[in-house]
Amino acid sequence: MLTQEERAFHPWPWEEEVISAAEYRRSLQGLNRFLEEAEVSQLHTVEDVSAVASLVGHDVHAVAVANGQKIEKKMAEPEPGTSEPLGRIEREYVFTKGIGDREVVVTASNGHTFISERRRVRFGFHGYYHELLRVRLPSDRDIALGEKPIGNEQSIYAIDLREANIREYHPAKEPKNAEIQQAFTRVLKDALRDIVSGLI
Repeated sequence: MLTQEERAFHPWPWEEEVISAAEYRRSLQGLNRFLEEAEVSQLHTVEDVSAVASLVGHDVHAVAVANGQKIEKKMAEPEPGTSEPLGRIEREYVFTKGIGDREVVVTASNGHTFISERRRVRFGFHGYYHELLRVRLPSDRDIALGEKPIGNEQSIYAIDLREANIREYHPAKEPKNAEIQQAFTRVLKDALRDIVSGLI
């Protein structure tokens, strides 16, 4: 049986998630407006950041659904009172955008949006990707409207691996720490720039 949260984010197995052209344009405009107008210095608490992050997460989710590859995973979960598991399909959308020796990967699934920026490192004839940053956002707009709490500290975070020291920012862990809220938002803006460039 699906929880209330899962019902909110997953279409029925026979339904496709469709992003209209108008919604896609609104999402791109919303992301562009966030990059141009959001004042990092004005974000002081987790409530400030979660409202912004859920709107941005929703818009990035729309971009991933519209441009990404759909991956369906069959999930088995036990149905109460039966011995046979009930199968349901979980959809994940993966959008990858290459920029020179870097790539940005956006994954949208289960009510969250992940953004990962990686750089290709050459090693002889081979190479591998080194992750530079990772951001996880909720993609439910209701958070911004105050109808749902932000959730736990794993619902929203950023990891910055661009320098020697790994820096992690968990806005929900330190809800009143303005420095954490603002640092998270700076990493989010950095992650979004490459996604939005070329799409608008």
